[in-house]
Amino acid sequence: MALKKTFLAASVAALFLGTALSAQACFTVVVGKDASATGEILVGHNEDNDRRILTSQYWVPAATHKKGEMLVYEPAAAKIPQVEKTLGFWWTQTLAPDGYSFSDGFVNEAGVLVVSNNCGDTVEKNEKVNQGGVGYGIRRIVAERAHTAREAVDIAIELTTKYGYTHEGRTYTFADRNEAWQVALLRGHRYLARKVQDNEISFLANSYSFTKIDLNDKENFIASPDLIEHAIKIGTYKPAKAGDYSDFNFREAYQPDRRRAADWNKQRVQTFMKVMTGKAPDDHNAIPQSIIPKEKVTAWDVQKVMRAQSDQVDRSVTGWHLYDLRDIGNLDTHDSVVVKLTKDPLLTVSWRSNARPYETVYVPAFPLAGPAVAQSFMDPAAGTKAQFHATAEQLGFSIDRNVYTFVLAEQFLDWMPELREDVIDGIKDFEKAKAEELSGIEERARTLAAVDRERARQFLHEFNVLNYNEALGAASRVLQKAAQWDVYVTRDTLSLSDEKGTVDVVLFSKKGFDATKLDQNQTQFGSAWSNGNDELNTDRAKPVKVTFKDVNGDSLKDAVITFPVKGAVATTFAGVNTELFLFTKVDGKPVAGFDTVRITK
Repeated sequence: MALKKTFLAASVAALFLGTALSAQACFTVVVGKDASATGEILVGHNEDNDRRILTSQYWVPAATHKKGEMLVYEPAAAKIPQVEKTLGFWWTQTLAPDGYSFSDGFVNEAGVLVVSNNCGDTVEKNEKVNQGGVGYGIRRIVAERAHTAREAVDIAIELTTKYGYTHEGRTYTFADRNEAWQVALLRGHRYLARKVQDNEISFLANSYSFTKIDLNDKENFIASPDLIEHAIKIGTYKPAKAGDYSDFNFREAYQPDRRRAADWNKQRVQTFMKVMTGKAPDDHNAIPQSIIPKEKVTAWDVQKVMRAQSDQVDRSVTGWHLYDLRDIGNLDTHDSVVVKLTKDPLLTVSWRSNARPYETVYVPAFPLAGPAVAQSFMDPAAGTKAQFHATAEQLGFSIDRNVYTFVLAEQFLDWMPELREDVIDGIKDFEKAKAEELSGIEERARTLAAVDRERARQFLHEFNVLNYNEALGAASRVLQKAAQWDVYVTRDTLSLSDEKGTVDVVLFSKKGFDATKLDQNQTQFGSAWSNGNDELNTDRAKPVKVTFKDVNGDSLKDAVITFPVKGAVATTFAGVNTELFLFTKVDGKPVAGFDTVRITK
């Protein structure tokens, strides 16, 4: 490996059914239109996923399909007949090494939004499915076909009834300009749908939130015909009075208490309650499925929730500000979005963070106008093919892929508290300026749309592109400020099967920076992505030896740190060109830098 490569990089930077499940986390907030300051439904969603995740934004055009075309997503799932015509949609892809079935988000041209939350660990683990069942297909098919949120519910129920749902438990949120529904699906063929009331805020982390249900209320509830009878049969529900099901509680009947009591669920919903109401019950079972706010809620209120931090987390434990799932905007929030669903779908507004919302700006955009080309590094067809068949090259590090600018910036920031505080102050200024600008943009677009909708779409697309470029530039400046130190890994490849080998990593001294003052006890090397439990990668390598010598001939002694390969490659994937970070402290100051290697088996 040539030193030139590292210096150049530093300056630029200055399973189920044979597929992988998405991670345990996510957080969703739905604000009914009467609870909203503008009278429009608001949806906030954090997509939280473990290990190496790349997000891209696509516009998939409306299409006409050939008769007999079949939809094939997860290799072992059911093949589903395609319809003749499909809608266009904005697609947020979660690209993962093993493929993710339950993480992508959508807003289609009819103004229908789709997101979901993992609510696994349910009583339904062995229910049978047909022809391999349906998983990813639900969200994608809804995006392609649903003209309303209510139609989305019907599509999800039809697919679940016919094929069976492959995941142990999940709650989907479908919303449009008129109403929002949340649909709890269970492994197999059972479901429960509830309409979010206009005057309330519904919220959930990663356990079922539905409590009392009234199956006689056909306007607000839709359930499997045997939902209650099945719970009685398996012993998870016993009515206080025979034949009277008014005390039926869905989340108690279908989900063990341990899921609701888990700190990464309980603390996030408690944080929500504190942000929105000023207090939260200690008993997780006392937390309601929704609240009625005292004051009207804005999109910026929802953004505050989505980046909220738990006051129950001790930030001094690890040295990193974010290290597990107990924050709403947490270590593994790779994508956060707040959407305002407007009467004219073209004017629907989204605010997206492009990385962890705690450390990244929310950028306004109009989904139906399409994202900037730079927001993805593949075209939609290639992205679709890669969903469950991503190649090592597609997952590999390249600073030419803009997603890495945001990812690298947040990975530096979490180790550097002073810079993080500066960035957070800058976020406030950026978002304030955008908020002041947005109403004028909406009005101009509305005026244009009245006479020429395509011209209005072009105007809004230009707005999307310029805003994204501005956010990318801000992230680039953060990265250039953070990446001040040159790091060099002395090997081009590292093997996942190397149990006993070591690798040397050089931290170079320079004028004003003495690498010999490195604190060996505060030094780690390896992947900055989380582990498989959505927690800080604590398996990163610790030094086994440190020597000081002039490596590059500039008469300054550099730090040569020897690490075990085993820890260096923890949470990485074979074949992928991977960025590995050195995190340390030099003269008491947090220092970080990275170099790239290819991971082999």
